[in-house]
Amino acid sequence: MATYVVGDVQGCYQTFKKLITKFQFDPQNDHLVFAGDLIARGPDSLAVTQWVLEHRDSCSAVLGNHDLNFLAVTCGLREPKTEDRIQPLLESSISGALVDWYRQCPLAIDLAKYGVLVVHAGVWPGFDRETLMSELDLVHQVLLSSTWVNSLASMYGNTPAHYNEAVINDDRVRFLINACTRMRFIDTSSLALDFDCKESPDMAPPHLTAWMDIAQRVAIDRTIVFGHWAKLNGSRHNEQCIALDTGCVWGGHLTALRLEDRRRIQVPASG
Repeated sequence: MATYVVGDVQGCYQTFKKLITKFQFDPQNDHLVFAGDLIARGPDSLAVTQWVLEHRDSCSAVLGNHDLNFLAVTCGLREPKTEDRIQPLLESSISGALVDWYRQCPLAIDLAKYGVLVVHAGVWPGFDRETLMSELDLVHQVLLSSTWVNSLASMYGNTPAHYNEAVINDDRVRFLINACTRMRFIDTSSLALDFDCKESPDMAPPHLTAWMDIAQRVAIDRTIVFGHWAKLNGSRHNEQCIALDTGCVWGGHLTALRLEDRRRIQVPASG
């Protein structure tokens, strides 16, 4: 019996199948936690989500930016992008079931047994774990509510950039979604989110710092396991954080972390 966290699959079904075959995933005994972005950009998001729905009792996921975008597209809030390659999924009979499943997914999963917290992009440096999980419950309840479509409509935008500027609930939800699903860099002095820079940390301008490298980051009593940032290529692997997005959809690798021994398991992207 084992628990695995899997990095950004992004519709790469054949590579995903190769990965779970490599570590001999047993749906009767094992559990998969997806670190967000199950879909989009890869060749077969439909097959990935069919597998997930068929194995929903043995897997869970945090929401990534592409997952939330799918919800917005199905609601008519946004137009699908050709490069996301999700049209077969949108036209599929499982689309509604996937919407229902995604609405149950949180932005972060706290796996206290393993001393791990799973989130798609990261944890804003001003949050301790208890504050983070308490605040994220607001987003979870919004997505489960009868007015979730209206709330989802207000999630787009880059402001507020700092949590202290989030005055109303819509602002809080937007900040939390941005921090947990889009964040890479933080303004070093103000702790404001920055979405202009998408480079690797060593290429960032001087006033920006990767969120996990902020010196004044509030200590989280968990190892933060995250995806989203392919340019890190899994280069962060320590007691503070473990990066799992190794660029599968860009021809890199798909990576899983076995939580029992924190062993990384990788396969190259299928051609």
